[in-house]
Amino acid sequence: MRSVTPMRAAKVGYIVMSALFCVLGAVLLIWPDVSVRWIGRLLGIGMLIFGEARPAANEVLAGKPSVTTRSGELSLSFLSDVSDYIADRFAFRQELATAWAGVNARLLGTSVEEQVILGSDGWLYFSDTLPDYMGQGMSDAELRYLANDLALMQEYIESQGKQFAFTIAPNKNSIYPEHMPDYIENRHGESNAARIGAYLDTAGVNYLDLFEILGSEENLYYKTDTHWNSRGAALAADGLLNLLDRGGDYSAASFATAENHRGDLYEMLYPAGRAVETAPAYDGELSYICESDPNGGKAITIKTVCDAGTDGLMCWRDSFGIALYPYLAQSFAAATFSRSADYDLTLANSADAVIIELVERNLSNILSRTPTFPAPARELPSAASVGTIAVDSDEAKTDAMADYVRVSGELGAYMLDSGSRVYIAAGDTAYEAYICTSSDSDTLRFFAWIPAGEEAHQVITTLNSEYTAYQIS
Repeated sequence: MRSVTPMRAAKVGYIVMSALFCVLGAVLLIWPDVSVRWIGRLLGIGMLIFGEARPAANEVLAGKPSVTTRSGELSLSFLSDVSDYIADRFAFRQELATAWAGVNARLLGTSVEEQVILGSDGWLYFSDTLPDYMGQGMSDAELRYLANDLALMQEYIESQGKQFAFTIAPNKNSIYPEHMPDYIENRHGESNAARIGAYLDTAGVNYLDLFEILGSEENLYYKTDTHWNSRGAALAADGLLNLLDRGGDYSAASFATAENHRGDLYEMLYPAGRAVETAPAYDGELSYICESDPNGGKAITIKTVCDAGTDGLMCWRDSFGIALYPYLAQSFAAATFSRSADYDLTLANSADAVIIELVERNLSNILSRTPTFPAPARELPSAASVGTIAVDSDEAKTDAMADYVRVSGELGAYMLDSGSRVYIAAGDTAYEAYICTSSDSDTLRFFAWIPAGEEAHQVITTLNSEYTAYQIS
């Protein structure tokens, strides 16, 4: 794969940028008060003549300033809002930022964008992946909670006669660490994704290990992007389809060579850049149809139909699903791909298979979300009561859960064994709860959707290998 460099315009920008900084620096030293005013005026004039700068990649620019607030009062922040607006949108902002980024990359070997790590041979990495790369992982208890939570979701899906599969999209530096800069120390131990496998196996989760699949081949991720390329996504799709006994073979098709991809990391670093990189592009036939505009795969919900496919699919995915979903859409007669973070499993009622795909860096999100599905019923254990606990009870907001209420509360970590299960006792039945982490590291949240006609009276946990009950106050 060819190395990507800033566009030719940036080379001219280096000279212009240096000259501009010298001139502005001299002016500021000689006339500091006057120059600041005139620089602001020049930026404003530039916006009028050349138009406003557009956002780069996922950048969010300051909104238009308003003299009044939403309540009609005079805005005390108007002047600062004007300053922010001009600073974000002045003409040639992106060109200057691109030139400056190129100067730093070429002369100093550093990135001016805090979200982008400058690797070797033109490789760029996302800074949010550093905790995994450096071995700053989750605790064993958290990994066990996470695996148990996924097992609960799988249990519900399979109780409806459907298939379930979970997979983790690897961070790019987990597959290609050799291009990471030497000053960033590699992980001391196993990553979260490497450690979670054993817990998922113990919990019985139908899990696809993409680290093994993707680690055996080259050229599966973009050099200047966070994500896998078309062939990497094809291998992931094949793995998922085979895990569900549906026979995927997209990676065996021919792949053309396309030079048309501008990476998201490249756009962050060089917002006015025009360089593209060469990458494989699927050369087979895909006949699926999107029922609405997929917005390049970025839409929150994408619904597809395909005459060549069979059965229905519900897939929760993230940005790695942009390249993944076309292959899955081709394999199912009807499919829904959701980027929603709530995991409302009742939306899968019309599907035959459910897939959850989650990127490695966001693995802990499973512990911060509150999925919607009826809690599984268990035999009520005998437990000694040791105290009381407060819980909340919320009525369902959807028709699918109209006959259920969500019972939730908090527990101190000291009240649980490592990886303990939590149950809500209602009548003669115990309903197993979903466990979430809290912003307070010493507190765990739990919740369970239980039948509306049953009154919860105890929260039961495992402590010191024995069941412990807390009366609901």
